Amino acid sequence: MDSPEPFAVFDCSLVRCPTGRACVNLRELRDALQTAPPAVIEHHMMHCVLEDHFALYEFPNDLARWCWSALGDQILAEHLGVVDPYQHASISALRDQLMEFIDERLWKLERIPWCRPGLELHLIQSRLVTYDTGERVSTPAALVESIEHMSLRSLFYHVHQARRRSGGKSDDFSQWLEGIGVGAEVVRRIRAIDFYFLNLHQLREELLAVFRETLMDPLAMKGSL
Repeated sequence: MDSPEPFAVFDCSLVRCPTGRACVNLRELRDALQTAPPAVIEHHMMHCVLEDHFALYEFPNDLARWCWSALGDQILAEHLGVVDPYQHASISALRDQLMEFIDERLWKLERIPWCRPGLELHLIQSRLVTYDTGERVSTPAALVESIEHMSLRSLFYHVHQARRRSGGKSDDFSQWLEGIGVGAEVVRRIRAIDFYFLNLHQLREELLAVFRETLMDPLAMKGSL
């Protein structure tokens, strides 16, 4: 029987491109989202977690953060903050969900909230450039060690981007572990991590916590060591 393929560690970089468009109030945000290219929505809902400062924020995306901190609209911020883009089949479906929340909020407001000068939301579109690091992992124990030291961009690629590549079904880590015969409980717990609502530092800790607990359980890791 052939040995399973080792896990290939990839990394990525974020290439940003300003659109030249900025929003100063909720109506402008609504109109911008209606016509923005998919890459703009993708950046502000998904890729923004790769920004260096993002771990400082409570909300998982730029739109919720801006509504809270710049517009002072806590209600809309909380609604946009629970929208998980990885649960939508397409950017078009995600756009529709965002528009629905914003339209509902605008309908209830007596006045449109504005931001102060300097707090505008500058719309950006971005794309990921991925590359093979050359690192290969052959055992679950080696994967744990790799996760401890890999870049946050690698975590994003193997969890966030993997969910998009798999149609929302799996991350790369659990898919590889499942393929080499790791117990179903380990795979289930990794896939159950609510990754979108964690910053990448927290995601690393959640992954390592699952491994610490399951590596001590021979039944959970049966067939993998």
